[in-house]
Amino acid sequence: MSLLSNTLLVTNKENPTREYVKSIMDARWSVEVYHREVKQNCGIERCQARTSRAQRNHIFLAISAWFEQNKRRISEKITLYQQNWDVIKNAIAEHIRVLLAYPN
Repeated sequence: MSLLSNTLLVTNKENPTREYVKSIMDARWSVEVYHREVKQNCGIERCQARTSRAQRNHIFLAISAWFEQNKRRISEKITLYQQNWDVIKNAIAEHIRVLLAYPN
C-alpha cells in the first residue's frame, strides 16, 4: 500500500500523473518541515516584542538563523539532531574547560 493511497489531492490539472502528485506532496512536506524547524529551533514563536518593528526584526532574524542552520546541515551532510547535539556538546566542553582552568 502506498503512502498516497489514503490521501486526497484536489487539483485543476486534468489526469495528473503519479509523479506529479508525488512532487506536490513532497513539496508540501518540505513546507511542513520548514515551519516545524523555524518554530522549534529558531524561536519564532517566543517573541515577546510589543512593537511591530521589533516583531518583524525577530521574524527576520529567526528565518535568517534557520537559513544559516540549513546551509550548514547541507554542506556538512548532518541532520538537524546532529547539529543541535553539536551545540550542546560544545557548550558542555567549554564549561568543563572553564571549570578545569579555575579550580576552587
